[in-house]
Amino acid sequence: MVNMMKRNDLERLQEEYPEAKQMTYNNRGYDYLMDNSVGNPVKIEYKYRSQNVKYDITSAQVKEADIFTLRDHKNKHWHILASRYLEISKPHSALASGWLGKERELSQKKFKENATTDLRILVEEVEFKGVNLTAWMT
Repeated sequence: MVNMMKRNDLERLQEEYPEAKQMTYNNRGYDYLMDNSVGNPVKIEYKYRSQNVKYDITSAQVKEADIFTLRDHKNKHWHILASRYLEISKPHSALASGWLGKERELSQKKFKENATTDLRILVEEVEFKGVNLTAWMT
């Protein structure tokens, strides 16, 4: 039997942000939900990457995540809005060979240059994509 690490063993966002709710193992497109100050849920995709490994994302993550979080080799968290990531990232280098596992990629250096270490600030900047039911009541 192969000794496999569970996916969530590398995800440590709750240590710094206890209000972040971790999704189940098979959740597609994001790993955490965190509510903003008005209670709207924000979807966060979390990845640990060792030094100099690119931050790459799947097509489900392109569609679903609001924020991308990187935990680097020094265990520091970096956060970027998905809209900004999509602006500055490139199509994944393996797409040319026909491999469809990942859709976009960005170097850690460029990720960090465009990111913040304060997740709560970004959570407040995310525009709500759902339906506001309270608007119907007025």
